[in-house]
Amino acid sequence: MFIFAFEQALQEVSMSRVVVVSGGSSGIGLVTCELFAKKGDKVYELSRSGKSRPGITHLDCDMRRPQEVKEAIDTILSLEKRIDICISNAGFGISGTVECTPDEMAVAQMDVNFHGTERLARAVIPALKESRGMFMAVSSVAGTIPIPFQAYYSASKAAMQSLLLAMANELRPFGIRVVCLQPGDLSTNFTDKRIANTKEAEDYGDTVSRSVQKMEADERKGGSPLIVARRLLKVSEQKSPKPLQGLGWFYRSALVLWKLLPVRLANYLVGKVYAS
Repeated sequence: MFIFAFEQALQEVSMSRVVVVSGGSSGIGLVTCELFAKKGDKVYELSRSGKSRPGITHLDCDMRRPQEVKEAIDTILSLEKRIDICISNAGFGISGTVECTPDEMAVAQMDVNFHGTERLARAVIPALKESRGMFMAVSSVAGTIPIPFQAYYSASKAAMQSLLLAMANELRPFGIRVVCLQPGDLSTNFTDKRIANTKEAEDYGDTVSRSVQKMEADERKGGSPLIVARRLLKVSEQKSPKPLQGLGWFYRSALVLWKLLPVRLANYLVGKVYAS
């Protein structure tokens, strides 16, 4: 009986994976960390404002700083000797017209959402080659269907999707699985943290504010971030997952329609919803 229990304990330890999650201090990232930790994985959370909790070790890391990203990965490897799964989730949104968005806002949007993902990927890929592990990123439906007055957010997520699809082909020979998820509206603090450009040209009238208000109302009525966390956990256990995945029948249908309809018509319909 003792030998059986000992062997079972050893098996459980061997099944424990080392998981890294960026942007794990709140929203999707937080519930993802909690879900993987509950499963028994060793979770490391990278953010500027998180905190350690049972099963989750917080490391201070600003995804805008390449050296901090590299140091965080090196720290985890020094402690665990391996990384099995890395999830890029850090991100935020800005809103406003392309014409009036200040350069610093546009650059910051890409720096966190896109460059934060590629910095994390570059830092962790050598470790994932050793473990034949997995790299996942949380994108958005807006990465495929561009939303007016969220142009830079949409562009940052589109760039992320292109990056991961290319990575999937580059890293397949090493046994690394690469997956990008495209959730739709979710009820998280992402909405409250959106940064709006306050200096819009007068000739847009109230179109910008009405569009942003509609987006934010949809987000507040959206699903739980647990939807994304559960999909991440499920995908992490798959041997050959799809590299680009929508979540929920409504958003998957929207993505299919976007591909099937003529671009002019599809884009016109999006404009009728968000820019009229």
